[in-house]
Amino acid sequence: MAGKRIEIAHSPYDSIPTQDFQTDAAATIIEAGMLLKRTSAGSPYVTPCATGDFTIGTDTNIVGLAAKDSTHTATADGKIEVYAPLQGIIYRAYATTAANIDTEAKLLAIEGDRVDLTVSATTSAGDWSINEDNGDTPALAFQVRGGNYSKGTVEFIIRDAATEYGGDKIT
Repeated sequence: MAGKRIEIAHSPYDSIPTQDFQTDAAATIIEAGMLLKRTSAGSPYVTPCATGDFTIGTDTNIVGLAAKDSTHTATADGKIEVYAPLQGIIYRAYATTAANIDTEAKLLAIEGDRVDLTVSATTSAGDWSINEDNGDTPALAFQVRGGNYSKGTVEFIIRDAATEYGGDKIT
């Protein structure tokens, strides 16, 4: 059974464009709801983000959110359909520590913070969450825009400078 994943909470677009990327044979599992980045600079392959991602200017570019599961196998490369990380899209994930946002006041206190990811495992059972524990760090890619304290979820954007589209400043 799949763990907790990231989802699109709100979009200003009628339809979010997708793009196909290559996945490497024998690579880790890649499922819908995982945030993906380039395996290395200039690589045609993508891989799931990991705990501590994403530092702008240090990590390879985010290509978007997996729309479907990848098609690679142990012996053959595959493809994966990915939602483009466009401006205006708001994503939703569980907070790493739900007690940090269990009241409206606590959730409001982290709004605007720039944070990173926590991934328990890049496996089918792994949980993906937004790590609100760090506080505001200007070089991090995900910016809190709200959430639902009763459900323990955080809504966030992916800052442009972290994506293939670039463009925003770190600070």
